[in-house]
Amino acid sequence: MKVIFITGISGSGKTTALKTLEDLGYYTVDNIPIDLIHEVISLTKRAGIELITFGVSPRDNEMVKKFLDVLETLRKEKEYEVRLIFLDAKDDAIIRRYKETRRKHPFEEGKTIDKAIKIERELLLPIADYSDYRIDTTEINIHQLRQRIREVAGIEKESIVFHILSFGFKYGIPSEADLVFDVRFVRNPNFHPELKKLDGTNKEVQDYVFSDENAVKYLRMIEEMVEFLKDRLVKDGRYTATIAIGCTGGRHRSIAFAEKLKEFIENKVGAQCIVNHRDKEKDLLI
Repeated sequence: MKVIFITGISGSGKTTALKTLEDLGYYTVDNIPIDLIHEVISLTKRAGIELITFGVSPRDNEMVKKFLDVLETLRKEKEYEVRLIFLDAKDDAIIRRYKETRRKHPFEEGKTIDKAIKIERELLLPIADYSDYRIDTTEINIHQLRQRIREVAGIEKESIVFHILSFGFKYGIPSEADLVFDVRFVRNPNFHPELKKLDGTNKEVQDYVFSDENAVKYLRMIEEMVEFLKDRLVKDGRYTATIAIGCTGGRHRSIAFAEKLKEFIENKVGAQCIVNHRDKEKDLLI
């Protein structure tokens, strides 16, 4: 299980780093109490989650000590691959960013911002010294920071992560989708008594769906589009893309297509792929 901790000086880009890892498929938890970190990791692991990242913002010496103790314990446990990323920037860059956003520094209460930065920097020094990676964001833009985080996470520079989301049109089109494909014209297993109770992850359902030659042709078209878009998206500085595939209820045809497309992307395109079947269980509740 990969566990990445993001911490550092306020205003140095922690939110961008967390969002980047979230886009890469990491389960993201921000500002959780230190005492709960180990418990959350155990729960997510039991749920089958293998990638998790925490945003950590200690506010006093006790929290710093607790966090270092948790980190040391996790590093001793062989089932976890732990990385600590510490983000930093020069004081003038931090001050400029806070002025531009008109936000208040968390340590600024009753103090000038330069004094607040100094207090936080001194507080976090033990964590900075213990980090695996220190990234200075003073002279880099948001796209360069995202790329640095990808490199730390072990994602190749020219790779892209595809998120495939199956859904049912009757529950609404996913707002996060970059591309939406409608497979409602394909032969429907829902009207087959033996297949109705199954879902599209089942081989019998997939065989039934793709016994329809129109389904096979349409899948090839989707595959060709994904292959065409891959390099162009990366060239444009985009390293994630969400593909939504919908049928009526989101239980049979859309899932079958999503699973087949995942195989194609991983085996032929050579890209990372994350699949989520949004509405798979909803029809069972009706």
